[in-house]
Amino acid sequence: MDYRHRSARIALLGVTAIWGVTFSLNQVALHSIGAVTLTFLRFLVASVLLCVVFGLRRSFWRGLGRGELTGGLVTGALLFGAYLTQTEGQRYISASLAGFLTGLSVVLVPIIFLALGRRPAKLQLAATIIAVFGLYLLASPQAHGRLLGVALVVGCAILFALQLVVVEHYSNTMVAIIRFTILQMATVTVLAGVVALRPGGSGLIPLHASSEAWATVVINGIGASALGFLIQTWSLRWLSSIEVSVLYSFEPVFAAVIAFVALHQSESIRVSIGGMVVVAAMVLVSIATPSGKPGLFDPQESST
Repeated sequence: MDYRHRSARIALLGVTAIWGVTFSLNQVALHSIGAVTLTFLRFLVASVLLCVVFGLRRSFWRGLGRGELTGGLVTGALLFGAYLTQTEGQRYISASLAGFLTGLSVVLVPIIFLALGRRPAKLQLAATIIAVFGLYLLASPQAHGRLLGVALVVGCAILFALQLVVVEHYSNTMVAIIRFTILQMATVTVLAGVVALRPGGSGLIPLHASSEAWATVVINGIGASALGFLIQTWSLRWLSSIEVSVLYSFEPVFAAVIAFVALHQSESIRVSIGGMVVVAAMVLVSIATPSGKPGLFDPQESST
């Protein structure tokens, strides 16, 4: 393992820890701020920060091609959908449960392999079945709202898996990492702003938001969004999307620990077992993934 691969793994684990913390922060913030508004503000902070630090020079945008622009818009739209469903889903389920369900994206990547005409390993397919069983345990119907929250966050996991695959594809084409990240952040900001301003929407500026909610916006914007997705785009130049998704499997662990320490949330034995089953599926995916596997958009080699 060379220095760049090792550095990418360490950096991604740090990002995963930050994302795990934000599950609990978001749940507190949602008491005084709407889900769409929270999404808009955090990505606005990220967009402004990255533009001020890197994007004010005219030369920074020189060489921006149609492919890079399209990629930034597509991945930004996927991110918007993922964070919208995740944040809205956290209104109905606990932070630790939301963390486990979001981590399900690691098992969804092999399904994307199949959709793109590639054959995942048998162990990867076994991991998918195990994860479905874990999902069944996690979604034990204690209330109608709980089922809605589970459905929303599972939708989030699907969108995150798609975003990861598409970012890997564009990272392999040697796009400008910072510029590509800014395009993603700006796309989420615009889409969230449009939705927030619709009739009956939560608006752009929450006048009665708590100090905790504003702190969550800043932490999300700087750490979880600007820094997090810069590192994601950079790391996917050296690691495959499956490797990255396996590292992301530690996110629900961080989320559960922080939820227990900060929010004093504890789950039932059934839900706890379901969470462990999902993590087991994530580990199985990592065992089943050989190093140096071709990218998802590479042509399938014929077997002889």
